[in-house]
Amino acid sequence: MSDFLSVSMKFLFIVFGCLIISCNQTKFTGEEKDTSEVQFNLPENFVLEELYHISANKQGSWVALAEGPDKTIYACDQRGKIYYFKMPEKGDAVQKTKVDSLNLDIGEAHGLLWAFNSLYVAVNKNWEDDISDESQKGSGIYRITDSNGDGNLDKVKMLLKLEGAGEHGPHSFVLSPDGESIYFIAGNHVLIPEILKQNSRLPINWGEDNLFTPYLDARGHANDIKAPGGWVAEFDAKGENWELISAGYRNPFDLAFNQDGELFTYDADMEWDIGMPWYRPTRICHVTPGSEYGWRTGSGKWPDYYPDNLPAVHNLEQGSPTAILSGAKLSFPSRYKSGLFIMDWSFGTIYYANLMPKGSSYTATREEFLSGTPLPLTDIIAGSDGKLYFATGGRGLDSHLYRLSYEGDAIESSLMPDESGKELRKIRHQLEDYSALDPKEALSNAWNYLDHEDRFIRYAARNTLEKITPEKWHEMFYSEESAIKTIEAGIAMARQGAKKDKGKILNKLNQINWEGLDAQQQVDLLRNYALVFIRMGQPESQSRLDVIHKLKPYFPNSNNVINRELAQIMLYLNAEETVKILIDLLEKHTAEKTNISSQMLSEETTLRSEQYGPLIREVIAKMPPSEAIYYGMLLSHATEGWNKALREKYFLWFYDVLSAKGGMSFKAYMENVRLQAMSNVPEEEKEYFEELSGVYSPSTVVENLPQPIGPGANYSGSTINQFLWGDKMNNYNGTLADGERAYQAALCVLCHRMKGEGGATGPDLTQISTKFGRYDLLYAIYSPNDEISDQYAFTLFHMDDGKKIAGRILSETSDSIKIMPNPLNTSYTVQLAQSSVVKKELSPISPMPSGLLNRLNEEEIKDLFVYLLSGADESHELYNNENLE
Repeated sequence: MSDFLSVSMKFLFIVFGCLIISCNQTKFTGEEKDTSEVQFNLPENFVLEELYHISANKQGSWVALAEGPDKTIYACDQRGKIYYFKMPEKGDAVQKTKVDSLNLDIGEAHGLLWAFNSLYVAVNKNWEDDISDESQKGSGIYRITDSNGDGNLDKVKMLLKLEGAGEHGPHSFVLSPDGESIYFIAGNHVLIPEILKQNSRLPINWGEDNLFTPYLDARGHANDIKAPGGWVAEFDAKGENWELISAGYRNPFDLAFNQDGELFTYDADMEWDIGMPWYRPTRICHVTPGSEYGWRTGSGKWPDYYPDNLPAVHNLEQGSPTAILSGAKLSFPSRYKSGLFIMDWSFGTIYYANLMPKGSSYTATREEFLSGTPLPLTDIIAGSDGKLYFATGGRGLDSHLYRLSYEGDAIESSLMPDESGKELRKIRHQLEDYSALDPKEALSNAWNYLDHEDRFIRYAARNTLEKITPEKWHEMFYSEESAIKTIEAGIAMARQGAKKDKGKILNKLNQINWEGLDAQQQVDLLRNYALVFIRMGQPESQSRLDVIHKLKPYFPNSNNVINRELAQIMLYLNAEETVKILIDLLEKHTAEKTNISSQMLSEETTLRSEQYGPLIREVIAKMPPSEAIYYGMLLSHATEGWNKALREKYFLWFYDVLSAKGGMSFKAYMENVRLQAMSNVPEEEKEYFEELSGVYSPSTVVENLPQPIGPGANYSGSTINQFLWGDKMNNYNGTLADGERAYQAALCVLCHRMKGEGGATGPDLTQISTKFGRYDLLYAIYSPNDEISDQYAFTLFHMDDGKKIAGRILSETSDSIKIMPNPLNTSYTVQLAQSSVVKKELSPISPMPSGLLNRLNEEEIKDLFVYLLSGADESHELYNNENLE
């Protein structure tokens, strides 16, 4: 549940399936409050006080907290004002009469921080194009001060304008350990301002860096958001000096320094991707200067084993990350001093992550510290009294303010900090602060540490190398004898070098002894090859053959990670027999149900959320074979090396994978994979493989139907969203006749009745608009495989020759079964021998063909949409251009 403002899921039956409703479309009014009693699980010897019921006092839903001078607490309503009040004494509550709001036109903040005698505010609000910047307070970082010393904050100054808002927008602050600067974090929908690019700790020539074009989210989420994703910046009190520190996150909400002065964040997953090869759970990341954490949109996310990004300190499971807080300033038992408290909104849990040095970074163990049902946790701070303050709410939910105190035995003296990683951290810091060194010294220092056993040190050394002009060190690369230094420097060369050097770089990599590398080093070498191809293009003929000759003996490999990376390269280079090997791997991992990521919540935790829990439990019960899906997706890009038998195995495989249950985008993703693969099938064979994979040709039954005007397109989720919430439906002026024509051209009439006319293999659509909203309707057409009602599902027959066929059973005897396999042609039937049927089950592929909208142009989609919503009623208000926007 990627962020605390994440997906609202419900299941609705429509057309041939049920739809999971996305966060991007759910509207919250703030009027519907959940006021049910919270059931808390508290740690022993801790006392919880409810200080204030925010919603009951009609002061919104608080998502940000900060403590100012004289025990003043500031809080911000997600959609409203900034409030302030005095911290109550023990046993007291906050009285509404004591809560005031700033008399300033600023609010809607996700982050607040008191520092430098000022209140810093991270406003998360879209800028209005028709209002001057001076007349509004849109997304940005602001500083509020007391200009005349009368004790009232009265002056607002924007320090940095930000482009981007919403659930993945501008978020939170933390003061540096030395008290000299402020760190700020933003989600992946916030563009990095130019002033930060001018002073960046990481190279700014970032790219998607995937060998094959990634699949974008099938429902349109973040499709236009490119590298490097979420980011962290540092700035001074006046907002005059800015520096980009780290990037590559999805949607982390907060930051915290541990007692060693190291910075951490808690990043979000993309829950729609559960079950897919690239899915990454929520995770705690060490925000080192210059770090990259590999978020990319859609299927393009980098695995954490890629050397050009860094691994998490600790992976969790599903959740909605909000605040993160160091235990160092809390009056809690000493065992909490070295770690982090992290908050999950969707499952109402505060975890404690105990940090332990691991090289120059850390690892962590985790325990549940506090939980509640329902408990939508938003922000957390350490009060000056040593107590923990936290708020609940967000998205207009019932909002409360709590205080947690330790009241056990006297707190023992602070434990001595674990200094086992201190010297390694010192080395890493020196590399990260390369600008403080003479250029020659910085280069020498970086080169010395390129082969260090610590991954974070190697990364910092290579990052330094990339900040130095390649001409100053490329000869060192070509003469280097260390395989590890060659790989690290080779990655830097691929990212920063000249394309004309591609052949020389590949030749240098080919000299590395594969058997002399351990598994991770082999992965690093393969990533190096891939980056050369990504950044510099296809190799020349001889270079291509040389790389194939070097790597082919190790493919396939017993190591799944190495196998995946070898598979990419072999397919990219079009090595012989690659498709056959990939099909073998596809079948192997489908049979073995191999999962790349198995980090799923416990059943007990899922029960804390009625909204998200059932989905998680269903996925756990029917987990997709993500390792096989990796090869299935890779094969969709293969244009050569096929024969009929291999293609039959591949397209029949879609029945197997679609029997699983993944995140909300899972089945739509897989349909996009099938469509991509089908585009590589010779035209004369397409009809055969379409029918083989459960998608039926309308060619024999459309003679009397109007053809689409076209031209059509392969519409993405983003395009579909524009018909729902963008401007594509504005000023619609079509007619009922236009709608009826589109309805017929899209083939709806073959399976559905409208006012008594049409086919009957699907439900009657005459009253569909009175039951379901526009999102449900349009996405049921766009992605019919999401959920399929038993009432309309076909039966899938597994035959004794290994083939599969799906259809509606028309009749059945002891000897045979008569089925209708094509919902678009009810006169076409197939007779199956009972003795040849090995197994039968409900088909995971909807009888309703996917891609029907792709036949139409955008005007025809509008016509169809309005026709369905109107119930084919010419007098409907939609034909008077009302209620479309």
